[in-house]
Amino acid sequence: MPKPAATQKQIEAVRKKMIRETIFLINEIGFSGFSMRKLGSRLGVAAKTIYNYFSDKDELYLEVLSKGFSLLHNGMTEAAKVHTDPLGQLLAMAHAYVCFGLENPHYYNVLFSMDLPRFSDYIDTKHERLADSQNRSALKIAETTRMVIEKIICQKFRSDPREVDYLLMQLWTSLHGIVSLNNSRVTLEVGNFEKDIDRMVDDAVRIVQ
Repeated sequence: MPKPAATQKQIEAVRKKMIRETIFLINEIGFSGFSMRKLGSRLGVAAKTIYNYFSDKDELYLEVLSKGFSLLHNGMTEAAKVHTDPLGQLLAMAHAYVCFGLENPHYYNVLFSMDLPRFSDYIDTKHERLADSQNRSALKIAETTRMVIEKIICQKFRSDPREVDYLLMQLWTSLHGIVSLNNSRVTLEVGNFEKDIDRMVDDAVRIVQ
């Protein structure tokens, strides 16, 4: 008897596993060293099996980015929902950002810390539309945060758009530093600051107040 066709749930489970292993593999060998053959070897399947799910490594990589930015954005917006005031929302979003980075260090590296292909690298290629889609997923994070910051400074009668952009970048820089330094474990040479992370996040948000 012929093998029954895979259900959509089964297909998504396989794609999810491929994406997860791609994240770890890129962390280990970088994008230039990554290939469908190496991923297949890691998964214990032939490379041609992976091509049944993704047309090439660029499509797979862009799917990794798209899902990662969506996960982060959803986590931040869900955290903000329990607050009605903009400052409470921003604090919740900042903590959700850092939590995502600390709990998913390999994913965070691919999204923010590693020198990997970005949207501009796919302009005028067959993957430009897919790259644009994942880029918009990433920009949603910045735009959602920017809107909350703007609400805060408008309450203080400071509505200069340039100041909003500056505060957004200042906050992002601080949160990224907290995640990256902790994930690299370099701060352990100085001391264990894990217990102080929540306080550091709160202090990073104070620049907007």
